[in-house]
Amino acid sequence: MGCCISIPSSSIYPTRRHDSSSSRVITSSQQQSQAALPHTLTHTTSNSDRQETQELNSKSILHKSLQRHVWSSNSRIWTSAELDRERIDFFDTRTSGRPEVWQTLKAVLEILWAGRDNGDGITDDSLGTAQQILDAAEIIVPHNNLSPGVYDSFGAYYPIPRHIISDPTNVVLLPKTDDKSKKEDSEVTKDIDDEEALRRREEKGKNVIDPKDMVKLRAKLSERDVAPIQVLIARDDSVRLVARKIAEASALPPAKFIRIAYMGRILKETQSLQTQGWKDEHVVNALVFG
Repeated sequence: MGCCISIPSSSIYPTRRHDSSSSRVITSSQQQSQAALPHTLTHTTSNSDRQETQELNSKSILHKSLQRHVWSSNSRIWTSAELDRERIDFFDTRTSGRPEVWQTLKAVLEILWAGRDNGDGITDDSLGTAQQILDAAEIIVPHNNLSPGVYDSFGAYYPIPRHIISDPTNVVLLPKTDDKSKKEDSEVTKDIDDEEALRRREEKGKNVIDPKDMVKLRAKLSERDVAPIQVLIARDDSVRLVARKIAEASALPPAKFIRIAYMGRILKETQSLQTQGWKDEHVVNALVFG
Protein backbone atom coordinates (compact mmCIF):
# COMPACT_ATOMS: atom_id res chain seq x y z
CA MET A 1 0.00 0.00 0.00
CA GLY A 2 1.63 3.17 -1.18
CA CYS A 3 1.90 6.42 0.57
CA CYS A 4 2.58 10.02 -0.37
CA ILE A 5 4.89 12.37 1.43
CA SER A 6 4.42 16.07 0.99
CA ILE A 7 7.14 18.53 1.84
CA PRO A 8 6.05 21.73 3.39
CA SER A 9 7.20 25.04 1.97
CA SER A 10 9.33 25.61 5.01
CA SER A 11 11.29 22.37 4.47
CA ILE A 12 15.06 22.45 4.90
CA TYR A 13 15.59 20.49 1.65
CA PRO A 14 16.59 22.70 -1.29
CA THR A 15 14.33 23.13 -4.29
CA ARG A 16 15.37 23.04 -8.04
CA ARG A 17 15.48 26.81 -8.15
CA HIS A 18 18.92 26.58 -6.56
CA ASP A 19 20.24 24.81 -9.70
CA SER A 20 19.24 27.67 -11.98
CA SER A 21 20.91 30.12 -9.62
CA SER A 22 24.14 28.09 -9.70
CA SER A 23 23.98 28.02 -13.50
CA ARG A 24 23.77 31.79 -13.59
CA VAL A 25 26.77 32.07 -11.29
CA ILE A 26 28.87 29.75 -13.48
CA THR A 27 27.86 31.55 -16.67
CA SER A 28 28.62 34.89 -15.12
CA SER A 29 32.05 33.74 -13.98
CA GLN A 30 32.85 32.39 -17.46
CA GLN A 31 31.93 35.69 -19.05
CA GLN A 32 34.09 37.55 -16.55
CA SER A 33 37.01 35.21 -17.28
CA GLN A 34 36.70 35.80 -21.01
CA ALA A 35 36.47 39.55 -20.46
CA ALA A 36 39.63 39.39 -18.36
CA LEU A 37 41.68 37.94 -21.26
CA PRO A 38 44.13 40.42 -22.78
CA HIS A 39 42.83 42.14 -25.90
CA THR A 40 46.03 41.39 -27.80
CA LEU A 41 45.66 37.63 -27.29
CA THR A 42 42.18 37.55 -28.72
CA HIS A 43 42.78 39.82 -31.69
CA THR A 44 46.49 39.73 -32.65
CA THR A 45 46.26 36.61 -34.80
CA SER A 46 43.10 37.65 -36.60
CA ASN A 47 44.43 41.15 -37.23
CA SER A 48 47.74 39.92 -38.65
CA ASP A 49 45.98 37.39 -40.88
CA ARG A 50 43.55 40.06 -42.06
CA GLN A 51 46.40 42.51 -42.79
CA GLU A 52 48.36 39.90 -44.75
CA THR A 53 45.26 38.96 -46.75
CA GLN A 54 44.55 42.61 -47.53
CA GLU A 55 48.13 43.16 -48.72
CA LEU A 56 47.99 40.10 -50.97
CA ASN A 57 44.61 41.12 -52.36
CA SER A 58 45.77 44.68 -53.03
CA LYS A 59 48.86 43.45 -54.89
CA SER A 60 46.90 40.92 -56.95
CA ILE A 61 44.31 43.55 -57.88
CA LEU A 62 46.96 46.13 -58.80
CA HIS A 63 49.15 43.77 -60.83
CA LYS A 64 48.13 43.33 -64.49
CA SER A 65 49.46 40.99 -67.18
CA LEU A 66 51.81 42.56 -69.70
CA GLN A 67 50.38 43.53 -73.09
CA ARG A 68 51.66 45.28 -76.21
CA HIS A 69 51.78 49.05 -75.90
CA VAL A 70 50.32 50.56 -79.09
CA TRP A 71 50.21 54.33 -79.44
CA SER A 72 50.52 57.17 -81.95
CA SER A 73 52.50 60.38 -81.48
CA ASN A 74 50.56 63.60 -82.02
CA SER A 75 53.01 66.08 -80.47
CA ARG A 76 56.05 65.29 -82.63
CA ILE A 77 57.35 62.99 -85.33
CA TRP A 78 59.78 60.42 -83.97
CA THR A 79 62.51 58.74 -85.98
CA SER A 80 63.97 55.37 -85.03
CA ALA A 81 67.38 56.99 -84.42
CA GLU A 82 65.87 59.58 -82.07
CA LEU A 83 64.07 56.88 -80.10
CA ASP A 84 67.29 54.89 -79.74
CA ARG A 85 69.11 57.94 -78.37
CA GLU A 86 66.26 58.80 -76.01
CA ARG A 87 66.26 55.29 -74.55
CA ILE A 88 70.01 55.26 -73.99
CA ASP A 89 69.88 58.66 -72.29
CA PHE A 90 66.87 57.66 -70.21
CA PHE A 91 68.52 54.68 -68.52
CA ASP A 92 71.86 56.47 -68.19
CA THR A 93 70.27 59.30 -66.19
CA ARG A 94 68.15 57.39 -63.65
CA THR A 95 69.06 58.60 -60.14
CA SER A 96 66.00 57.65 -58.07
CA GLY A 97 64.83 54.14 -57.30
CA ARG A 98 66.80 50.92 -56.96
CA PRO A 99 69.45 50.34 -59.67
CA GLU A 100 68.66 46.62 -59.91
CA VAL A 101 65.02 47.43 -60.70
CA TRP A 102 66.05 49.78 -63.51
CA GLN A 103 68.38 47.09 -64.85
CA THR A 104 65.51 44.61 -64.86
CA LEU A 105 63.18 47.05 -66.61
CA LYS A 106 65.82 47.75 -69.25
CA ALA A 107 66.30 44.01 -69.81
CA VAL A 108 62.55 43.55 -70.23
CA LEU A 109 62.37 46.41 -72.72
CA GLU A 110 65.30 45.04 -74.70
CA ILE A 111 63.30 41.86 -75.16
CA LEU A 112 60.30 43.84 -76.39
CA TRP A 113 62.41 46.13 -78.60
CA ALA A 114 63.90 43.08 -80.33
CA GLY A 115 60.55 42.52 -82.05
CA ARG A 116 60.88 45.88 -83.80
CA ASP A 117 64.39 45.13 -85.01
CA ASN A 118 63.35 41.71 -86.32
CA GLY A 119 60.40 43.24 -88.16
CA ASP A 120 58.07 40.53 -86.86
CA GLY A 121 56.44 42.47 -84.03
CA ILE A 122 56.46 41.39 -80.40
CA THR A 123 55.72 37.68 -80.22
CA ASP A 124 53.75 36.01 -77.49
CA ASP A 125 56.94 34.23 -76.41
CA SER A 126 58.64 37.58 -75.87
CA LEU A 127 55.71 38.85 -73.83
CA GLY A 128 55.72 35.68 -71.75
CA THR A 129 59.45 35.90 -71.11
CA ALA A 130 59.18 39.57 -70.18
CA GLN A 131 56.32 38.75 -67.82
CA GLN A 132 58.39 36.02 -66.14
CA ILE A 133 61.23 38.46 -65.49
CA LEU A 134 58.85 41.06 -64.04
CA ASP A 135 57.23 38.46 -61.78
CA ALA A 136 60.60 37.14 -60.60
CA ALA A 137 61.68 40.68 -59.69
CA GLU A 138 58.30 41.34 -57.98
CA ILE A 139 57.64 44.34 -60.22
CA ILE A 140 53.97 45.35 -60.23
CA VAL A 141 52.47 46.45 -63.56
CA PRO A 142 49.22 48.34 -62.86
CA HIS A 143 48.38 49.39 -66.45
CA ASN A 144 48.99 46.23 -68.56
CA ASN A 145 52.19 47.84 -69.88
CA LEU A 146 55.23 49.56 -68.42
CA SER A 147 53.95 53.06 -69.16
CA PRO A 148 53.26 55.41 -67.43
CA GLY A 149 55.10 53.50 -64.69
CA VAL A 150 55.45 50.46 -62.41
CA TYR A 151 56.04 49.71 -58.72
CA ASP A 152 58.68 47.59 -57.01
CA SER A 153 58.05 45.26 -54.06
CA PHE A 154 58.56 48.14 -51.59
CA GLY A 155 55.97 50.36 -53.26
CA ALA A 156 58.45 52.72 -54.96
CA TYR A 157 57.22 54.15 -58.26
CA TYR A 158 59.24 54.01 -61.49
CA PRO A 159 57.85 56.34 -64.19
CA ILE A 160 58.59 55.41 -67.80
CA PRO A 161 57.49 57.57 -70.77
CA ARG A 162 55.65 55.71 -73.50
CA HIS A 163 58.23 56.52 -76.18
CA ILE A 164 60.74 54.57 -74.07
CA ILE A 165 58.42 51.55 -74.00
CA SER A 166 57.72 51.18 -77.71
CA ASP A 167 57.78 52.92 -81.06
CA PRO A 168 54.71 54.93 -82.08
CA THR A 169 52.72 53.62 -85.02
CA ASN A 170 53.75 56.67 -87.06
CA VAL A 171 57.50 56.35 -86.44
CA VAL A 172 59.78 57.37 -89.31
CA LEU A 173 62.16 54.51 -90.07
CA LEU A 174 65.63 55.54 -91.17
CA PRO A 175 68.44 53.36 -92.50
CA LYS A 176 71.07 52.29 -90.00
CA THR A 177 73.94 54.72 -89.54
CA ASP A 178 77.57 53.78 -90.06
CA ASP A 179 78.22 54.05 -86.30
CA LYS A 180 75.52 51.54 -85.53
CA SER A 181 76.79 49.24 -88.25
CA LYS A 182 80.28 49.43 -86.77
CA LYS A 183 78.88 48.57 -83.35
CA GLU A 184 77.07 45.57 -84.77
CA ASP A 185 80.23 44.49 -86.58
CA SER A 186 82.19 44.69 -83.31
CA GLU A 187 79.56 42.57 -81.56
CA VAL A 188 79.77 39.96 -84.31
CA THR A 189 83.57 40.00 -83.99
CA LYS A 190 83.22 39.48 -80.24
CA ASP A 191 80.96 36.47 -80.84
CA ILE A 192 83.50 35.00 -83.25
CA ASP A 193 86.31 35.55 -80.75
CA ASP A 194 84.33 33.75 -78.04
CA GLU A 195 83.59 30.86 -80.37
CA GLU A 196 87.25 30.63 -81.31
CA ALA A 197 88.28 30.67 -77.64
CA LEU A 198 85.82 27.90 -76.89
CA ARG A 199 87.04 25.84 -79.84
CA ARG A 200 90.69 26.22 -78.83
CA ARG A 201 89.91 25.27 -75.25
CA GLU A 202 88.14 22.13 -76.40
CA GLU A 203 91.00 21.23 -78.73
CA LYS A 204 93.58 21.57 -75.98
CA GLY A 205 91.55 19.28 -73.76
CA LYS A 206 90.38 19.54 -70.22
CA ASN A 207 93.75 18.47 -68.81
CA VAL A 208 95.16 21.97 -69.31
CA ILE A 209 92.40 23.50 -67.18
CA ASP A 210 92.74 23.32 -63.44
CA PRO A 211 89.79 21.25 -62.14
CA LYS A 212 89.45 23.74 -59.30
CA ASP A 213 88.47 26.36 -61.88
CA MET A 214 85.66 24.22 -63.26
CA VAL A 215 82.15 24.21 -61.82
CA LYS A 216 78.85 22.53 -62.65
CA LEU A 217 76.09 24.93 -63.63
CA ARG A 218 72.37 24.13 -63.67
CA ALA A 219 70.21 26.13 -66.07
CA LYS A 220 66.41 26.12 -66.48
CA LEU A 221 65.30 26.67 -70.08
CA SER A 222 62.33 29.00 -70.44
CA GLU A 223 60.75 27.13 -73.35
CA ARG A 224 60.87 23.64 -71.82
CA ASP A 225 58.97 22.38 -68.81
CA VAL A 226 61.72 20.01 -67.71
CA ALA A 227 64.31 19.81 -64.97
CA PRO A 228 67.33 22.14 -65.27
CA ILE A 229 70.12 20.90 -67.52
CA GLN A 230 73.69 20.71 -66.25
CA VAL A 231 76.81 21.99 -68.01
CA LEU A 232 80.45 22.22 -66.99
CA ILE A 233 81.92 25.72 -67.19
CA ALA A 234 85.05 27.56 -66.12
CA ARG A 235 84.61 30.15 -63.40
CA ASP A 236 86.03 32.88 -65.62
CA ASP A 237 83.85 32.05 -68.63
CA SER A 238 81.90 35.03 -69.92
CA VAL A 239 78.12 34.86 -69.76
CA ARG A 240 78.05 34.82 -73.57
CA LEU A 241 80.25 31.72 -73.58
CA VAL A 242 78.15 30.06 -70.89
CA ALA A 243 74.97 30.76 -72.87
CA ARG A 244 76.50 29.12 -75.93
CA LYS A 245 77.42 26.03 -73.90
CA ILE A 246 73.86 25.79 -72.61
CA ALA A 247 72.49 26.12 -76.15
CA GLU A 248 74.76 23.31 -77.35
CA ALA A 249 73.94 21.06 -74.40
CA SER A 250 70.20 21.56 -74.94
CA ALA A 251 70.46 21.03 -78.73
CA LEU A 252 68.76 24.30 -79.60
CA PRO A 253 68.27 25.10 -83.30
CA PRO A 254 70.92 27.48 -84.72
CA ALA A 255 68.30 30.21 -85.19
CA LYS A 256 67.70 30.42 -81.44
CA PHE A 257 69.90 31.99 -78.80
CA ILE A 258 69.99 32.26 -75.00
CA ARG A 259 70.16 35.14 -72.55
CA ILE A 260 70.95 34.25 -68.93
CA ALA A 261 68.92 35.71 -66.07
CA TYR A 262 69.77 35.44 -62.38
CA MET A 263 67.94 36.85 -59.36
CA GLY A 264 65.41 38.62 -61.58
CA ARG A 265 67.85 40.41 -63.92
CA ILE A 266 69.55 39.76 -67.23
CA LEU A 267 73.29 39.24 -66.79
CA LYS A 268 75.86 41.17 -68.82
CA GLU A 269 77.30 38.96 -71.53
CA THR A 270 80.84 40.32 -71.31
CA GLN A 271 81.30 39.45 -67.61
CA SER A 272 81.47 36.14 -65.79
CA LEU A 273 78.72 34.71 -63.62
CA GLN A 274 80.66 35.13 -60.39
CA THR A 275 81.47 38.79 -60.96
CA GLN A 276 77.71 39.38 -61.21
CA GLY A 277 76.83 37.71 -57.92
CA TRP A 278 76.19 34.11 -58.93
CA LYS A 279 76.81 31.49 -56.23
CA ASP A 280 77.73 27.83 -56.68
CA GLU A 281 74.77 25.43 -56.78
CA HIS A 282 72.35 28.23 -57.71
CA VAL A 283 70.13 27.64 -60.75
CA VAL A 284 70.11 30.29 -63.50
CA ASN A 285 67.31 30.96 -65.98
CA ALA A 286 68.16 30.37 -69.63
CA LEU A 287 65.78 32.59 -71.62
CA VAL A 288 65.39 31.27 -75.17
CA PHE A 289 64.83 33.73 -78.04
CA GLY A 290 64.56 33.46 -81.78
